[in-house]
Amino acid sequence: MTQKFRNPLAQALGLVFQNTRDKMGGISSSEIAASLGLAASHYRMIEAGSAILQPARAIKVVQVFDTIEFVPLCQALVSIQILDSVKQSIDDMRTTVQLMTEANPPLAKVLKGFDRLWDIIKTAESGYVARQLTSHGIVKDLASFLTTEPLAFGPDEIDNFMTPTYQHPISGQLYSKIGNFLQGVAPFYLDVILQLVDNLKGISPRVTPQELAEWEKKHNNRISHIIGIIRKPEIILDVNTFDYSFLWQESFHKMMIIHRNQPKTRTESIHQRISDHLRARYESERIKYERQLQDMEQVLKDKLHIDSGRHHINQIDKILLHREIEMNNLWVYIMVNGYAVIFVDNATTSDSGVTNIFGTSLAYDETCEKLIYIRELCDEIGFRL
Repeated sequence: MTQKFRNPLAQALGLVFQNTRDKMGGISSSEIAASLGLAASHYRMIEAGSAILQPARAIKVVQVFDTIEFVPLCQALVSIQILDSVKQSIDDMRTTVQLMTEANPPLAKVLKGFDRLWDIIKTAESGYVARQLTSHGIVKDLASFLTTEPLAFGPDEIDNFMTPTYQHPISGQLYSKIGNFLQGVAPFYLDVILQLVDNLKGISPRVTPQELAEWEKKHNNRISHIIGIIRKPEIILDVNTFDYSFLWQESFHKMMIIHRNQPKTRTESIHQRISDHLRARYESERIKYERQLQDMEQVLKDKLHIDSGRHHINQIDKILLHREIEMNNLWVYIMVNGYAVIFVDNATTSDSGVTNIFGTSLAYDETCEKLIYIRELCDEIGFRL
């Protein structure tokens, strides 16, 4: 007989409802149930986490619990339904939570709290699980998520809102954006803002390969193209750091990689070796990557293009030069809105012995400069967006 487990996210939501009800002066569960149009017994099961609340009730919930926001509540309710569909297996629940963490970053803090509780969820009584959800801060984090008003800015307005675009690497866009941004700010604060910006000019953000991979995961549905200018082609065989899953996003069109040096092993193409490594990686986590495995060959053929830059070595060396330091890899992330974000690093293959890995995101002026060089190189190779 297959053992069933109580949905931990549903349990956490039920505890949030209980706590919120207590803060309302001890209003009874029967009164809340009546306001939601539910039977009292059904609502008590929702608070206990043994029944799930349908998203259709979301409007009534925010009317009854006026501190809870509509949008985050809907996100939580849909996440509960998704998790409920796999609650027969702890391993499937764990994998699904990981996927939801990547798909919905605002809810990630809540979902990551389950990492330490899977064995408890599998073996313990529901009452003990509920106490652990509280003691580990998951209930508190979920309550904070549900009661936080969504940002008025959209993601395109918050991230990269002042970066140059690939098509227009130098324009007056930066200054008009700053002007619009400062409208409504009291002049008293302008000196503080200018001082802050001035202090940031000499600071280069350090970005490790893992941090770049995390940034990529958070933005993978907003990236349309990636251009990589790399020294050694073997660096892109590391599918454990970068799993290429962004290639399956509908918004993503093409990844173009230009390598300066020739591969050490020429028995098979770099493209084929990536395909082999990626398939092995995805096969080891088939539940997570089932979709990618279905059409892997076609997607890699359509969206991943690798070209040798052996006839453009001088141009590549100029692109890979950062503040008079020779770097190994430069990545241009072109967002769906056209903005471009560039990262550069000295990372190389794991057997190279390099321990002092340095990576950074380029400043505005250098980003504009590199984009011009990269456009010239791509035009000569024949790559078009």
